[in-house]
Amino acid sequence: MGIIASLVETSSFSNALNHAPIKQPIKTGVVGLGHRSPPHLNKLITYEDFQLTAICDRRPALVKSIGEWIEREHGRKVRGYCDYEDMIKKEDLDALVVLIDPDKQVPLICRAMDAGCHVMAEVPLAYTLEDCWRLVATVERTGKIFLLMEQTRFWGFVRAWREIVQSGVIGRPLFVEGEYVGYYGTGFYFQDEEGHFYNADRAKNTAKAKPTWRYNYHPITYLPHELSPLLYVLDDHVDRVVGMSTQNQSYRVKEVRQADFQCALMHTAKDAVMRLAVGFTTPVIHRGGGTFHHWYHIKGTDGALEWSRAEWDKPKLWVDKWQMPEPVAMPWTTARTDGPAAAKGSGHGDADFYVFAQFADAVLRGIAPELDVYKAAQTAAPAILAARSIENHNNPVDVPDFRPGPHRKSGKLPKGIKT
Repeated sequence: MGIIASLVETSSFSNALNHAPIKQPIKTGVVGLGHRSPPHLNKLITYEDFQLTAICDRRPALVKSIGEWIEREHGRKVRGYCDYEDMIKKEDLDALVVLIDPDKQVPLICRAMDAGCHVMAEVPLAYTLEDCWRLVATVERTGKIFLLMEQTRFWGFVRAWREIVQSGVIGRPLFVEGEYVGYYGTGFYFQDEEGHFYNADRAKNTAKAKPTWRYNYHPITYLPHELSPLLYVLDDHVDRVVGMSTQNQSYRVKEVRQADFQCALMHTAKDAVMRLAVGFTTPVIHRGGGTFHHWYHIKGTDGALEWSRAEWDKPKLWVDKWQMPEPVAMPWTTARTDGPAAAKGSGHGDADFYVFAQFADAVLRGIAPELDVYKAAQTAAPAILAARSIENHNNPVDVPDFRPGPHRKSGKLPKGIKT
């Protein structure tokens, strides 16, 4: 008996999306077989709601080796492709999981939806505002499910913080902080056509090694893991952003022409101020509770929430009206006390299970995903525009409203955005 990827009892849901159900399991293909793919492939094989049918990557050797690994480890054969269009045409897929470079994934997602597939895609969503709009319009036009594979909003303490904030315990949120600062060295900045990564020293002597997407874009664009959970806690969205950056050359890793540290100052629709920061080239203290490089803080009119600052530290809650002269340490972690057994060990602090379960619930059971395409765009656009602000002398930039209305009909692109 396998694992059911669901968050609901089958007798307790209604088809809120009102789409025609498909026959279980979900026939699924995967495009992109790099280092992120094995954990996802394992789940697509293990979870009964999915049937892994085909895999695709432009590198033949990788398609062969992954196919052999699936057969060896799981006793299952899947068809392999090196041409994405060929796979879409030949396979009768219900869904596609896209695990390619973020700057290239939106056209493939839209193509899959036009071909009748529901889609899950990795973080970050996109690196241009135009791609955000194209995805939104395609989801509206096709009626297909899209889910951004952002896990951190499903962490246990994030759920607790949302309940605390929404119940008014710490008052009105005023100031919100998030950081994703992790030392990756240069191991993910250079790669050859076979998919092998190189650090800066090895890349110097290897003509085949080319800069990856991580090297070519502003660090601040990698914000969804901070922005998504915080916007979920606040039930809010960003309406204006300003970006700041150190020089476009690492001080610590001389071979990397990328800022060591970038920060976005944001204003939300509910009048909170947010400070979110990203950096990948400098050492950082590991946070406690399983978040490692992630850190969060919310200051309200009547109290505060703060994540641990080191492994020995604890998350904290302070409520002024509760006669608390100082914060109290809380036992929160990424794991959830209300989580099903299937979530344990699924990855990213037990949060990966919820991504697949939400997708299966949407596709098979018509339950609207918590992180819909509009909220996904709201996690990407502020980061994209923070980078634009950095390039434009730190001028503030307004974040668009992605939902249809007087300014735009559903399924249509805004004026000035080309298909």
